[in-house]
Amino acid sequence: MSHAETPQSADQLRAAAPRFQAHWTVEQLRAQLPLAFPSSPAPEVPDTFRARSWYTYPGWEALTDTDTLATLDDFYVAVHLIDFTPLRGELVRLSQIHVNAPGETPFDPVSLFVCCLLRWETGKGWPKLAKFLAGPEGTCWRRLCGFRVADTPAASTMRHFFHALGTAFDQDLCPRFIKLLQAAGLLPPHDPDTETPARDGLPVATDGMLHEAHAQTTCSKVRTTCYQPTTPHHPRPCPARDAGQRGCTCDTQACRDICQRATPRDPEARFIHYTGRNQDEEADPQRARNVHGYRSYAHTLVDDELHVYWNIYTSVHPANADERIIFPQDFTYLHQRLPRLPISELVADAALGYAPCLTLIYEADAIPIIDIRHHKVDKQPETCRLRGYDAQGRPLCPHGYPMAFNGLDYDRLRATWVCRQVCRRAAHAPPEDADCPYRDPNRSLGMTRHVTDAFMHPDGSRHARLARLFALDSPTWQARYGSRRNATESRNSQLETLQLKQIWSYGLDGAIADITFADLLINLRTLGRLVRQASLLDS
Repeated sequence: MSHAETPQSADQLRAAAPRFQAHWTVEQLRAQLPLAFPSSPAPEVPDTFRARSWYTYPGWEALTDTDTLATLDDFYVAVHLIDFTPLRGELVRLSQIHVNAPGETPFDPVSLFVCCLLRWETGKGWPKLAKFLAGPEGTCWRRLCGFRVADTPAASTMRHFFHALGTAFDQDLCPRFIKLLQAAGLLPPHDPDTETPARDGLPVATDGMLHEAHAQTTCSKVRTTCYQPTTPHHPRPCPARDAGQRGCTCDTQACRDICQRATPRDPEARFIHYTGRNQDEEADPQRARNVHGYRSYAHTLVDDELHVYWNIYTSVHPANADERIIFPQDFTYLHQRLPRLPISELVADAALGYAPCLTLIYEADAIPIIDIRHHKVDKQPETCRLRGYDAQGRPLCPHGYPMAFNGLDYDRLRATWVCRQVCRRAAHAPPEDADCPYRDPNRSLGMTRHVTDAFMHPDGSRHARLARLFALDSPTWQARYGSRRNATESRNSQLETLQLKQIWSYGLDGAIADITFADLLINLRTLGRLVRQASLLDS
């Protein structure tokens, strides 16, 4: 490939986007700074509240010197763009810090909140983070968090605060961040003038990631019953022994309350063998692995013009949770939580290629860009001809010839396919093809079929598995599916970089806290990176 043919990087493509320098520089954002981090209604903190530390917004002035800005980390830039002060009243309530309570004076909960983000930014556990904040390397962050010299929180203080916030607050962090971007006018606008204009809204991509639990197990069959007491009269069942494996007889004193082979500190963790593919008949040995732990399921908003993504919402479940159950719950919640965030297209792999998931997307007036989920009957040509479509979701004419995609009606969400009288050009066409009523010289498009959310079977039943609004092999499909799927893969890759292939905390609640704070940090890093890059271009 010559130098002229070398693809441009995301940074280069972003720099050429007019919206980038028009909205993302420090100079353009100055009138809106600081960006207030949204909070839920909570009692105001009384004037009598006292704390050993006090977070205050550090100001944006440190970002005006381009020479300095070029050397700053992305998260550090984001901390100078966002004011976390609005969270104080809510955090006091959630962390159970009592106003004027007897005993030791508490640290400011907003200071501790920033510490929770700093934990992932530095990749340190609580003890190392406490040592970092107390030492000379933590001078800058002590100032930003509002700590005084020689008075920084212990590891136990930060750990207790982190786990006291609760899953409802943790899982709401990314939706709040999206509202922050929305209020600042930083989300991509709808562009009706593109060659293939999508519905009014923004594209969202979904994907799951498996995480090892903090506690490791020696039994792949652990179930809820393994955590229930056993007695001689009501013995505990053993799923492993029932499956012909070693298992545990649970007839000892040590097994009385919980099976010895279970993981009491990670009771919600489950075992799954990941084959590496979502297709039933295919597997990828290089990616296949056994996982005892959890599955995080993330929704990411994709900004095609700036070639970035934002984590909108993430739920966390046992590793063996079915995405057909996860997605409808999450998608419904997302609509309720962010009703002013219209979704134009939903991009996902074949795991969502089931009627309940596809129907839900259509009902939300979004276009499903869902990879095809195959079945063994798709390899039977006669079956495909009789049902009227092939393994790629391409309609077939009654003679079995594949039809051609002729465009999408965005208002009706209806794809049109035409035969274009392909049987006229087919070599060795059987005689009965000549009798086709669609061989009308005055109707060059020939037979026309419309496809919406399902194919109609001759017996009257509806089949949604392979029905798509874009041809699977078309440039339009590739443009919409490939780069947006890369966004979810990038999110998973960043979690691996943050060492979250294995959860740092115990239990499902701990996994939710770890993953959602990490997803927020990824968003903050992206915010800082975009502002820094746009500002340096502007200079």
